[in-house]
Amino acid sequence: MAKEEKNKAELYREERKARIAKANKKNAKSIAKTKKAAGLGGKIIAVVLICAIIVGIGYWGVQTTGIVDKASTAIKVGDKKVSSAEYGFYYSNAYQQAVQYAQMMQQYGTSSGFNTDLAPDDPANTTVDENGKTITYAESFKDNANRTAKQIIAFCDLAEKAGFELSEEEKTQVEDQMKEYISSAEENGFSLNSFLKATVGPGFNQKSFKNLLTKSAIASSYQEKLKQDYVDKVSEKDIEAEYKANSKDYDYVDIRYYTVAGTTLTAKEGESDKDLAKRQAESNKETFKDAKDILGKITDGDSFEKAVREYKKAEKDADDLTKELDHTSYSSITSSLSEDVAKWVYDSARKAGDKKVFENEANAYVVLVIAPAYSGNSVDVRHCLVQFNAAEEGKPTDKEKEAAKKKADELLAEWKKGDKTEDSFAKLATENSDDTGSVENGGLYEKIRITDSYVPEFINWSFDSSRKAGDVDIIETEYGYHIMYFSKNNTDDLDWKDTIRGNKGNEAYSDFETELLADDGDYAVTVNEFWVDRASKKFCKKIRRNIANSASSR
Repeated sequence: MAKEEKNKAELYREERKARIAKANKKNAKSIAKTKKAAGLGGKIIAVVLICAIIVGIGYWGVQTTGIVDKASTAIKVGDKKVSSAEYGFYYSNAYQQAVQYAQMMQQYGTSSGFNTDLAPDDPANTTVDENGKTITYAESFKDNANRTAKQIIAFCDLAEKAGFELSEEEKTQVEDQMKEYISSAEENGFSLNSFLKATVGPGFNQKSFKNLLTKSAIASSYQEKLKQDYVDKVSEKDIEAEYKANSKDYDYVDIRYYTVAGTTLTAKEGESDKDLAKRQAESNKETFKDAKDILGKITDGDSFEKAVREYKKAEKDADDLTKELDHTSYSSITSSLSEDVAKWVYDSARKAGDKKVFENEANAYVVLVIAPAYSGNSVDVRHCLVQFNAAEEGKPTDKEKEAAKKKADELLAEWKKGDKTEDSFAKLATENSDDTGSVENGGLYEKIRITDSYVPEFINWSFDSSRKAGDVDIIETEYGYHIMYFSKNNTDDLDWKDTIRGNKGNEAYSDFETELLADDGDYAVTVNEFWVDRASKKFCKKIRRNIANSASSR
C-alpha cells in the first residue's frame, strides 16, 4: 500500500511540476509590469500573502510535520500573542515559498540557492541574512515567519483602529480561496482539516486557516491603501520643484548611433605609457577619420543607415547597422555610450538632426539626434487579440499564423462596415478577444506609458508620433494578431509627474513602514526560543525523513 501511495505521489509531483512550469512561463512575462504597478520593487517588504500550501499534497504525503501545542505562545508581536499553531503555519509557509521559488528558477536554468533535496537545517543548505551573515535556511525561515507575523499583525491593528474593512469583492476572494484549497485537498484524497493538521500541526485547522487568510487579506489591502495615500499626498509644488532641478532624470530622447570600432593597443616590452599613448593616438586617426566621413554624409536616419552600409560594404537587405535608442534616458545613454554623449544629447540647445562624433579611447561614436529631450505622457488604447493558438506554445506554424491573420482581417472588416465608433470596437473586443486581461473591459488598457513592459510592437504602435484618436490597425506580436484602436492621448498625464509622485510617495511610505516595523517599535517581536526552536527542529526532521522516503522510492 505504501509503495502504491508513493507512486501516486510521484505521478502527482510530475504533473504539478509541469503545471507550475507552464504557469511560471506565462507569469514571468508580467513580472516587470507588476513591479512597476506596485511602485516599490524590492525596496519595501510587502505583507506576505498566505501561499497555496496545498502544493505539499502528493509531494510530501500527509505526514509532513507534527508541530505544536495550540495553547503555547511562540512569539509576541508587541502585546499580541502568536500561538505555536499559527507560528507553525508561518514557518511552513516560508518553506513552501522557498520550494516554489526554487522550482520556478529551475525552469529558467538557474538556482535560487535553496536546495530542495536537503532539509532546511542542513549545514550545506545556507543563505545570507540582511547583515551578510551566513545562516541555514531553517534560521531564514524563522526570520521570515517572524516578519510575516509582524506585518500582518501591525497592519491589521492599524486597519482596525482606522475602521477599515475588506470590500465585498475582497471578502468573496477569501471565500473563493478557501474553496480552491478545499477542492485541491479533496482532489488528492484529503479533507482540508486533515491536511492542515498533518502539515502544520494538531492545533491548526480549517477555521484557523480561514482566519489567517482573512487577516492577511486585511493587512495587504490596508497596506496598499496606505501606500496610495502617501502617493496622493505628494504636492504639485514638490513635483514641479523636483522636475525643474533634475529634468534630465525624467525626460526621454530618441537617438541613433553607430560605433566605429578601433584597435586597443597593448604595451610592447619596455614601452613607456607615454609612447603607448602616442602609438594609440596614431592608430586612432583612421578610426576617427572614418567616423567623421560617416558624419558628413548624415542628414537624417535613412542617410545615416546608408552611410554606414557604404562604410561596411553591406547589402541593402542586411540587418540594420545603426542602433536606435528610442524613448531612452540620460542614465541609459551614459551606460550604453558615455556621459559625455548624454550631456550633449540632453543639452537644452539640442534639436532634431544635430549630429556629432565622440572619441572614446580606441572607438568613435557617431551620434544623430532624432528627437531632443521631451516629456512623455500616457495613452489609452483598445485591442482585440486573435491568438495563434499554436499547438506548441510560442512556436506557431505558418498555417496557424495564416488562420489567425485571416480571422483578424475578417473581424476588422466586419467592424468597418458598422458605425466605426469606440463603443462598437469595445463590443468587438468583448465578444472576440483572447486577451483575458482586458476582454471584460472592451479591450481597454488605460494610461499605458512608453516605458511599460508591453511587447515592443504594442508600445511602438501606441506611441507612434502620428497616432490620433480613432486610428485602427492590425499588428503582429509573439502572442498573435492585435486589432488596435487608439482611444486617447492623455497629454495632461505626464510621465515625469507620475514618476516623481510615485517615487516621493513610496519614499515617504517606506520611511513610515520602517518606523512602524522597527525592531524596537510598538510591534517588536519577542521570541519564545523553546517553542520556536521546537517548531523548526520538528519541521526539519520531518522534511529530512520525507526526502529520504522520496529518494528510496525512485
